[in-house]
Amino acid sequence: LPEELFALPPGRIVGLTINPSFLNEIRLERLKTLGLTANAEYASLARILAELDYAEGVMRKLGCPVIDVTNRAVEETATKVLEIYYRRERHAK
Repeated sequence: LPEELFALPPGRIVGLTINPSFLNEIRLERLKTLGLTANAEYASLARILAELDYAEGVMRKLGCPVIDVTNRAVEETATKVLEIYYRRERHAK
């Protein structure tokens, strides 16, 4: 990741996470749609767990709020991000 990311104020970053099994299902469907085999490394649970573990470490280092997007629509996630942003803006004043 670029070092500039770690120089940003924590209030400017929101982390996203997801249930590994749910992400696995999404990726398997994506592979099927693309006409690829389901045994691709991209959809392996081991890879997903490693990616989520890495992301969790980055988010912890950044000290940013984290939203679990499992079973959330994009609009719900966007609303939650805006809530976090506006809450921090109010506290900064």
